[in-house]
Amino acid sequence: MNIEERVKKAYDLHHAGYNCAQAVLGAYVDLFDLDMDKAMTIAYGFGGGVGMTREICGTLTGGAMAIGLKYGKGDADVKQKKFVNEKVAALCKEFEESHGSVVCGELLGLRKTDKEINRATCDDLIAEVVKLLEKYLID
Repeated sequence: MNIEERVKKAYDLHHAGYNCAQAVLGAYVDLFDLDMDKAMTIAYGFGGGVGMTREICGTLTGGAMAIGLKYGKGDADVKQKKFVNEKVAALCKEFEESHGSVVCGELLGLRKTDKEINRATCDDLIAEVVKLLEKYLID
């Protein structure tokens, strides 16, 4: 799948009602031994800055999950954990350099009590993280 197809897949998922983390993870689910339903279930509570708390952007948590699925192991390998954490930190840093924050509420100009989100802004952030992930996931 090329990058434009991945962005479209993420966009379609988001517009079908899935949250930002689900949309990002879902765009890359074909790379992992994980079906779409399970991926959507795993990422269910990460939208709106994790549980709608407006904290870390769900696009980044979706990206972190994808990086973990690609490079993580089912054990407590300290060296591999460091490798994965460095990739996730690099993704977050690149995103923050572009937007000035990794915090959902700051990115969207929302307070924690706001229930609605700006889907257009989220679409842009989703597309950006899907594109950024390409260099972190494709060997």
